[in-house]
Amino acid sequence: MYLCKFLPLLFLLLPSFSWAQFKLSAEIRPRIEFRDGFKRPLLANEKSAFFIEQRSRLYFAYHSDQIELMLAPQDIRIWGNTDQATKTDRSLFNMAQAWAAYRFNEHHRIVLGRMELDYDNARILGNLDWAQQGRSHDLMKYEYHKRSTTFHLGAAFNQTDSLPEPTKLAGTYYGRLNNYKTMQFAWLNQHFKKHQISILALNEGRQYAPDTVYYNQTVGTYSAWSFLPITLTGEYYFQTGKNKQGISSRAHLAAIAAKYRFNAVWQITLGDDFLTGDKPNTQTNEAFDPLYGTQHKFYGAMDYFYAGSGHANKGLNDLFIRTSWTHRFISASLDAHYFHATSAIYTTNNTQLDGYLGTELDATLSYAVDPSFSIKGGYSHLFYNVSLAEIKQQKGRDGHASWAWIMFVFKPILFQQ
Repeated sequence: MYLCKFLPLLFLLLPSFSWAQFKLSAEIRPRIEFRDGFKRPLLANEKSAFFIEQRSRLYFAYHSDQIELMLAPQDIRIWGNTDQATKTDRSLFNMAQAWAAYRFNEHHRIVLGRMELDYDNARILGNLDWAQQGRSHDLMKYEYHKRSTTFHLGAAFNQTDSLPEPTKLAGTYYGRLNNYKTMQFAWLNQHFKKHQISILALNEGRQYAPDTVYYNQTVGTYSAWSFLPITLTGEYYFQTGKNKQGISSRAHLAAIAAKYRFNAVWQITLGDDFLTGDKPNTQTNEAFDPLYGTQHKFYGAMDYFYAGSGHANKGLNDLFIRTSWTHRFISASLDAHYFHATSAIYTTNNTQLDGYLGTELDATLSYAVDPSFSIKGGYSHLFYNVSLAEIKQQKGRDGHASWAWIMFVFKPILFQQ
């Protein structure tokens, strides 16, 4: 119902768009989920979860020769989380995006506001579109593009609303939210005939005391080579500085994958993601933090690792195989992951456990009914080891976890000019 507040304003503004391009689109996305050990094993006395969560968005997109605007208000709610005739609403209503851009010429552009960041394969910076709320950043960004070269430079400075603006007269303490106080990044991408390479450098500062800010740096590269029918990708990132607890960091992420396309329908991908874990009895943090990437895309669909779900900083070696099939309006995939910790696991009585964590199978199916409506679903099953239950501090089940979902995606264009 909140989204309807924007419609009267829209119709008042329509005459002014006659000389430019304007598009109004919508997204309604209910997702049904059955969780029997999603993100963590269930305890012996816990029952499975079942619920329906919905994303509702409007996208106002405006574009002229020099000005570009995007507004995306959204409402995120679980069905039934408010009474039928209530005056209070526990859903999330916010702006997923609200940014404006000015194009100086065909090569230079500046963007300011609330926006998604989605670079390369979304390993470090991703829009987290799988989550109903998504992920957005409040920042200023400079963009350069010429031929096969693209360069972006962004900066953010965050403050809370704990002190309303009229009384915010001193200080910049930012410690209430699990977010960076300040962040800067630079991203360079170069395309060649059969190869592309990107370099990303990111610095973030987190504040935990009025006079203490911890800075952490992530630097790395992403590359892709295409030798049809084979595509190779490789990544390496290094982290230094201090982590969220103020401990000096020295951590690594390395990933490699090879995709083979049999034909226009079938393809298979083999790969390995390696993230270092924290070593016991050292003064340095060796656990790599993938920061603001779309982790659901990489380390198994059940989100046991990194996707808002910690595993005691034990790192991860994820050997995977992905298969996909696409034909006309139907697509299907079947993935398998073999998970192993990259640092030692000990029990509370100092007994070392096996580093093997588990094996996960993820199956998905999607059907595009028409360009504006699709149905997607999936089933995942995790066979986990006692080591995973130990680091998740969730013991008592039988070593199996599962998750099933079905999602209906409506994305019509309401108006375009």
